[in-house]
Amino acid sequence: MLPSLKRAWQNPLTAYYLALVLLIMIAWFARGFLSLALFTIIFIYLANAAVMGIERHLHLGHLLATLLVYLIFLGILVAAFAQIIPPLVSEVENLPHAVDQLIQTYPQLETSAKKLIKNLTQNASVISNSKTLFTSGIGKLSRLSSGVETIVLAFFFSFIFNLTKAQLQRFVHAFTKSRFAKLFVPMGDLILSFVQIFGTVIETQLLICSINTVLMVLGLWILHMPSLLILGIAVFFLGLIPVAGVLISLIPLTIIAFVTGGVLRVLEVIALVILVHLFESYFLHPRLMANATNLPIFVTFITLIVSEQIFGTWGLIVGVPLVAFFLKVFDVQLVTPKRPPHHPKKTNPTVE
Repeated sequence: MLPSLKRAWQNPLTAYYLALVLLIMIAWFARGFLSLALFTIIFIYLANAAVMGIERHLHLGHLLATLLVYLIFLGILVAAFAQIIPPLVSEVENLPHAVDQLIQTYPQLETSAKKLIKNLTQNASVISNSKTLFTSGIGKLSRLSSGVETIVLAFFFSFIFNLTKAQLQRFVHAFTKSRFAKLFVPMGDLILSFVQIFGTVIETQLLICSINTVLMVLGLWILHMPSLLILGIAVFFLGLIPVAGVLISLIPLTIIAFVTGGVLRVLEVIALVILVHLFESYFLHPRLMANATNLPIFVTFITLIVSEQIFGTWGLIVGVPLVAFFLKVFDVQLVTPKRPPHHPKKTNPTVE
């Protein structure tokens, strides 16, 4: 019995799959910190790529390059919010005036609204449902504030990671020389493999957000919406949030649309958002994700649907890299077929 166990332990595949099982167990028990871990990985990957690019092109030291990258990122973030918030507040202040103009144009709306409010206040079920809706709204606001806190904390963790990367590399390398090196080495390889695949997916998501932003700005320009630069910045940053970003972006878009063009423009903007979202969900996202991971488009499409049901919003980001990761773990080689080289037909030379 002992010799067979010893031979099994000496087999590299045993340690490899044991490391995989341990990582899955750790991820399951730490699932409450999933958002923090994923946001931290995203920030680390993007910032590390930027730092390495600055070190290579500007020949700066690691400390200066890291500080420069995070200062630039914070500057862009502050400038974006400084451009978005004041016009949005101004439009919200003009909202009551727009409502008054709408009532003056359509007086029957005021009468219908009063009847509707009277019927709703006399309905006990509506009152009960409104209390439930209010409570759930407070809960969603608390989760939103918790999400902002998670993003800030992940940003801080990524900054510390990139700042002390050399020290962390020495710390991790010490595990490869320990008594259980046969277990720690494959664990490190698996983590690195997933981060690389996940990073590729994040780069693809940034490309998707850029294309969506261009399409949205073009559509808003056709609808004669004002402040296109500000709306484009808001759409891009909110587009980084799967599914929920589209719903959140509707708030400033509909407010500005109602103030500047009334109900008709609001309906036009909602139709534009639906069209762009459908284009992203059913064509752009599956196709680009399939190209990034070499998965067939059908498999990518099914993966997005199933992972969204299992993992929620994060499934749209995590699902595809997880499938690609496990295919790599099981040594499934996905190679895109190359087209055979085209050789022009040789014509027989004419005999003169």
